[in-house]
Amino acid sequence: MALLLIFFIFIAVINLICIALLFLVKDPKMNNIFFVGTVILGVLICYLNITSLASNLIIPQIVAGFFGVLSLIGIVLKYMRKFLAAKIFVTASVVLGIVQLFFFA
Repeated sequence: MALLLIFFIFIAVINLICIALLFLVKDPKMNNIFFVGTVILGVLICYLNITSLASNLIIPQIVAGFFGVLSLIGIVLKYMRKFLAAKIFVTASVVLGIVQLFFFA
């Protein structure tokens, strides 16, 4: 039980750092690195949410999948040159996924 708590705290701290650096770093190359890292974290959290739920809980699994799709929408927006919207979608994916993982899984 304590190991799981440490893992959750580690995930939360890493996500907060990545989100903060995503909005604060001005260098385009470093910003792309943090963007990709945040997208990977969003998809990883989506995977953790879906696999941690029981197989008969279909609606929460669909909601968790939707949170993962927000990261993919962020990637599409990034290539459409809508950088702020892409960052917001990726951030929403990570934050909503963490909230679901911590409180509703």
